[in-house]
This record gives sequence, C-alpha cells and structure tokens, in this order.
Amino acid sequence: MNSFLPRSIFCLLIFFNLAAYSQVRFTATLNPSVISADEYTTIRFVIENAATVENINPPSFKDFILINGPLQESGMTNINGVVTNYLAISFVIKTKSAGKFTIPSAQAKISGRNYKSNAVILTVIKNRNRYYKTPNPLALPNFADERMLNSFNDYIFKKGENVADKVNKNMHLRLEVDKKTCFVGEPIVASYKLYTRLKSESKLTQNPSFNGFSVVDLQPADVTASSVEKFNGRDYNVYTIRKAQLYPLQDGTISLESAELENKIQFIKESYARNNVNGFNAIFDDFANATVTPDAVIDQTVVLTSKPVSIVVKPLPENGKPAIFKGAVGKFEIESGLEKNTFPANSSGKLIVMISGSGNLQLITAPVVTWPGGIEAYEPKSSDILSMTSVPISGKKVFEYTFSVDSSGDYILPGLQFSYFDPSANVYRTISTKDLPFSVSPANPRPVIDSGSFSVNKENNQARKNTDPRKWFLFVIGFLVIAGLIIYIFKEKNKDISTNTLSEKEVTVTKEEMVQTSSYNQQNPLPLSEKCLHDPECIEFYSLLMSEIKNDLSSKFNVSPEEINKKTLAEKMDKLNISNETVLSLQQLLQEIEWQLYTPFERNEKMNSLYSRSNELLQLINTYHIRSQ
Repeated sequence: MNSFLPRSIFCLLIFFNLAAYSQVRFTATLNPSVISADEYTTIRFVIENAATVENINPPSFKDFILINGPLQESGMTNINGVVTNYLAISFVIKTKSAGKFTIPSAQAKISGRNYKSNAVILTVIKNRNRYYKTPNPLALPNFADERMLNSFNDYIFKKGENVADKVNKNMHLRLEVDKKTCFVGEPIVASYKLYTRLKSESKLTQNPSFNGFSVVDLQPADVTASSVEKFNGRDYNVYTIRKAQLYPLQDGTISLESAELENKIQFIKESYARNNVNGFNAIFDDFANATVTPDAVIDQTVVLTSKPVSIVVKPLPENGKPAIFKGAVGKFEIESGLEKNTFPANSSGKLIVMISGSGNLQLITAPVVTWPGGIEAYEPKSSDILSMTSVPISGKKVFEYTFSVDSSGDYILPGLQFSYFDPSANVYRTISTKDLPFSVSPANPRPVIDSGSFSVNKENNQARKNTDPRKWFLFVIGFLVIAGLIIYIFKEKNKDISTNTLSEKEVTVTKEEMVQTSSYNQQNPLPLSEKCLHDPECIEFYSLLMSEIKNDLSSKFNVSPEEINKKTLAEKMDKLNISNETVLSLQQLLQEIEWQLYTPFERNEKMNSLYSRSNELLQLINTYHIRSQ
C-alpha cells in the first residue's frame, strides 16, 4: 500500500505531462484591459486544437453595454511547420460606470467534453486622458431617436438610393504594396485587403498567381481576423485576404494581378428600420438568424475587383559586379569547416559551408569550391533552417561537399568566396572563409585471408560432406521432440498458479519497470557531456554530446546511431505522435551541434544552452516513448 501512492502520483504526473502537449486550449483575452468610461474593449474567446466544437456559451454581459458581436473567426496558423487550428468569437463592449469588473468564464462543448475558459478582469477609470483611447470598431449603439438612426445609414437602404453606389461607397478591395520599385531579388510585400462598412459573406474567386516572382505567403489561408483602419476619412473594418512577400526574378515593369472577391450583402429597408428601432442590435448581430420578414431585406451579390499595381524592377548594376556573383541579394555571412582534419586515403572527407543572414536565401545555390589536384568531389547536398515569415527571409543554408583523396599527404582547401548584392547600400560585397588544412594518412590495409586457415576450413568442409546427412536429420528430430515436451510441462505447471494474483516474479518485474520509468527524469541521459561541461580541460564536449544524444535516440527507436538522421527521426517520432514542433526542434539542435564540430572549440554560453536543450528534448521524447509501451 505504501508503494502504491508514489506509483499513482507518478502515473498522474506522466498523464498530465502528456496531455499538456496535445490538449485543447480554451482561453479568453481582453484588449485593452484598462479603459476609460467612454471607451470600448474587445473580449475574445479562442479554442485551439479542437476536432469538433459543438457550442460556445459566452458569459453574461449584464454589467456592460454590448456594442458588437459575436464576431466569429476560424483558421489556422503555421509556425515552423507546426499547424494549429483555431476558432474564436469576440464581442465589443463598454461599461456603464467606472470600477473593476470580472468577466466570468465562457463555456464550450468540444468533442463531447465540457470546457471553461479563464475569467478576465477589466479596469475602467474616470480619467479618459490617462490612457490611449481605442477607436470605435464600427460599433452599433442602441438607438432611441432620429439622430442615432442616421448612424445606421450604411446598413439601411432608403428610397431613391442605388444599391451599386451604396456598395461602392462602403466596400473596397485594395492591393497595397510596401514599395513600387525594387531590384531583382529584393522582396516587396503585397497585401490584398477588403475594406468594408457592411456585413457580408465573402469568397475569393480569383487568386493572383504572381507570375515573374518567387512567392512566400505571409499568412495562412482563411484567416478572418480584422482591424479598423481609416480610408478617405472614414473608419472601415479591414480583412487581409492575402499577404505575400514577392521576390522578382527578372527586371522590367511587372504588373501584380487583380484579385476578385464575391460578396453576398444584405440591407434593411428604411420603412422596416423606422418601425423596429429597438430591435436593431439583434438584427445586425446576425442577419441570418434575425427574425426579419423577407420583404424587409434586400439581398445583393457584388463582385469586387482590386486595381492592378505595377512594380518597376531594376536590374542589378553591372558596374562592380564580381565574376563569382550568382544572384544572392540581401545581407549574408559565410562560414566553413571540415568534418575531420585527418582521415585515411580510402575513406571520404566532408566540407561544410554555412551561409546565414537575410535575403533571397531560398534561391541561393552552392558556392563553387576550387579543389586542389588529386581530390575528387561529388555534388553537394543542401539543407536549411529558414524563417519564412520575416521580411526578407532570414535563417541559414548549409551545404555539404563530400570528397575523396587518392594519395596520402598534407592538403589545403583554399578559402571560399561568396558575393552578394546589398540593396540597402546599392553595392556588391564579397565575403570569404579561411583556408582549411587537412591530412590524409595511408589507406587502411584490407583484411588478408590466411592460407592456412583456408586449408583447415577446406578440410572441415570435406569432413562435413563425408558425414551421413541421415544422422543429422534424426538428431534434429529428437532435439525438437525433447524441447516440445519441456515446453509443455512448463506451461502445465504455470497453469496451477492462481489467475487472480500476480506471481512473485511478475510483481517483481512490475515494480522494477515502474522504478526504472519513474527514475528516468532523475537520471541524466548525458552524463559524459555534463562532466565535460564542468571540466575546464575537456575539449570534446560537442562530440560527446552528439554521441550521447544519438545513443539515447537509437535505444528508443531501435536503430543504430549511424542511422540517426532527419528522415529517420521524422518517421520514428511520427509513429509516437510527437508534435512537428518537437521534431523540428530536435533536427535543428542536431544541426547546431554538428556545426560546432566543424569549428574551433571555444568555451562559451552556447555549451550550456545546447546541453540544456538536449536534456529537455530527450526527457520529452522519453515521455512519449513510455506512453507507447
């Protein structure tokens, strides 16, 4: 009984630790959380990682004036390859008086289970000049007179008005760019935005293809979050339909295509509006569910088209262009190193080159290496870790060159040169690496077959040939019969043990497994690396760290350490349902450690950082491994 409680607590900790990485999240946020008495705030309820959302019940807003909502959003985000789906509803509210207000939790039924969000606190002060005044996001106040009724002009259709004119006045699809002139390879940011003062259902019917550009989208599809912006002196709800950074591939004047957006719009007739002033909030919160007679509504489908925008792409200057320039535009750095400084002639060497910085990294190709005589090189392989949401793209690109040398001796790989164009300074820059010396020892001797051993084996083979095969057959049959009898007797004996309790041996094994599992977090999977980390004389930290990580992963995934690579890790971790974020973190960690192996050793804070990250990731992967067993 005494040992049951610790085991139970441990199992609960493992369960909650696993749930933290896959559970549904239901959160509430308030923006801003401090306002003046005459200002507005938006409360937003967000559900993440839900398979199905059956309903969402917001809290009561009895202490507030409901200005607008519920406004629904849905979509997904993609960060470093980790995709998260979300659903959100938001409300615009204001208070009736100053003070501190607690807005209680919302409730939701998600995949058959009930969830509650967190509560939020809103502080309302009397001094409105003390805090920033948020704009009114096209709020719909309660009406009581003709003056307030006029605020609904955008939604109300009056006699003599033209539907097309009313739509053109209140809805615009615009293409906006951060600049209209750039160099080849220099990015521009293009955003297609819907400016609207009307309620509508919109669908993108013509999506620009951006011919002549390398395209990197900056937001997931179907994002419906909005902001409030001024256009021609009026406030509009603004939805970004598409946003991308474009890298021109050729010079000249290139036209960014138009987008087309189909919008289903509804207006309320003026005669009905005047007779139902007190019911406007319900009507405009949700046209589809509002109890409005068909005769009171005007439906209109309108296709909006953005105006094309011309981009002047300037050619890169010929003056001062280096002969080795291959189209890199941005700001970059270059490093290089050898996997081994010494190796035998019958094995291969590896040159690692890393280009980091910001610019058109996705288009950069492998630098040309000037190989000394007697060296045979193969086509380089490339890998990268890029932040595609930064403008320009930032990160690093790594090239691996495998080569072989026929003769032993001392060699020097001359430093590499890399040229790029810096558009901010309008100049070409050339950067380089240092020479890399290495030694090739004589080839390792091949195994020699001993003639004496060969003759003995030959005699043994002849003796086996002379043996009567029938004797071997009878011997094997007899052995199988005896083994079968032993197994049968053993099974019959085990049946006599009570099936209601574990045998003493089974209880022992269960305890040992539980102790082994529960003590994993107390054991350090990187003992040699930790020892070297604190030993000022030890210079093998990175090689020890890489070796211990691979050994730990190989034991979990049942593969040899030599088989630990990006593809193997992705496949094995996917089978354990480990998140893409963890897979990418591990791959990036191994690449950073590998890079340190090719650079001169230096004691610095990076050692502590890589050690801590390695330990945390191995502990996390072990949690999934325990769960799968």
